[in-house]
Amino acid sequence: MSNREQWGKAKGILRKYAEQLAALPYSVISEWPEWPEVPSIDLGPLKEFKEFKVTPMKDTLANGTVRVAVQMYKHHFLGVGSMTADGFLIDPDGSIRWLREEDLWDVT
Repeated sequence: MSNREQWGKAKGILRKYAEQLAALPYSVISEWPEWPEVPSIDLGPLKEFKEFKVTPMKDTLANGTVRVAVQMYKHHFLGVGSMTADGFLIDPDGSIRWLREEDLWDVT
């Protein structure tokens, strides 16, 4: 599998991880520690992609809305790597809005 194909497949898994987290209730997510601390949640293994690092992130906005992102990083060489993320905003009432590309710039 080429690097491009591997990256595309891994991004699909990243979305599944974000969807898995979006299924959790606000009450659970709001209890997670704020970034840079990482919540201890098992997203499942990236069996085919051991060289990828996946990090869940959470921060609470002033209005109580919580931003959740799952960041994926693959180291290449000499400190160079590729990074992407997927995520959502969850309001206290449980409503979810998926982050747009420009919303993810803060976490990549």
